[in-house]
Amino acid sequence: MFSRIRKFFGPKKLGEGNKIVVNCERLETRVALLENGSLEEYTVERANDDNIVGSIFKGIVRNIEPGLNAMFVDIGFDKNAFLHYWDAIPAALEEEMETIERADGSKKQKKPKITSKDIPSIYPIGSEVMVQVTKGSIGTKGPRVTTNISLPGRFMVLMPLNDQFGISRKIESPEERKRLRRIMEKLTVPEGMGVILRTVAQGKRARYFVRDLHMLLEQWDEIAELRDTKPAPVRVFEEPGLIERTVRDFLTDEVDEVVCDDLEQVEFMKELASQI
Repeated sequence: MFSRIRKFFGPKKLGEGNKIVVNCERLETRVALLENGSLEEYTVERANDDNIVGSIFKGIVRNIEPGLNAMFVDIGFDKNAFLHYWDAIPAALEEEMETIERADGSKKQKKPKITSKDIPSIYPIGSEVMVQVTKGSIGTKGPRVTTNISLPGRFMVLMPLNDQFGISRKIESPEERKRLRRIMEKLTVPEGMGVILRTVAQGKRARYFVRDLHMLLEQWDEIAELRDTKPAPVRVFEEPGLIERTVRDFLTDEVDEVVCDDLEQVEFMKELASQI
């Protein structure tokens, strides 16, 4: 499968160390993550595929089905997206935000208590809602979506409509979790937003998270501007392609070598790596 591969980094054999192997063909791209010769991840992306999982849309509610506790949202495709009431709550909380005036005269935003029963009144037919695709179309079923928007970065995931903070469960050391929690507490995260530190955050200094957060907030500003200026239905964020996701998610200090058979993609990966 990975014939005609040219090695651009390092002289090691495939059975040694941790490697990312990228095979680029005209119709599809294949990426494998190897850990000491064992295949850990394998992903294929076809040229004609429109992989919308992870993409964010501003859609229009077209149907409400009380029996399913769900509504169907037009995001610009032939099949409307399926949005369960529970998956609609995060954005509903944001929309129904209340302003509370404190005794000293200052004001604070407070999220009201909302249940799934409130969703049809908050999102009647014809209303707009911003959703993120969690599962692509299968057969006659349209994509599944949620309003629990998340933007993955190199070391963290930004949740612009959710003010919860967390650390990857794969980071098990109590000392490291305490260290990361102290770093999170010092991050300048806008009110109403939250972050989750990814597994690759382990051992990293605070400056990595500050830069990651800055890039994600800029990305969210661009998304919000499209949301506010473009008519629905419209895609306001497209999940990056396989090569970019690979660099973002898998190219860590633990990778000893990258093997690729396409010089143009190698240069693209080097450019991405220099940014993160």
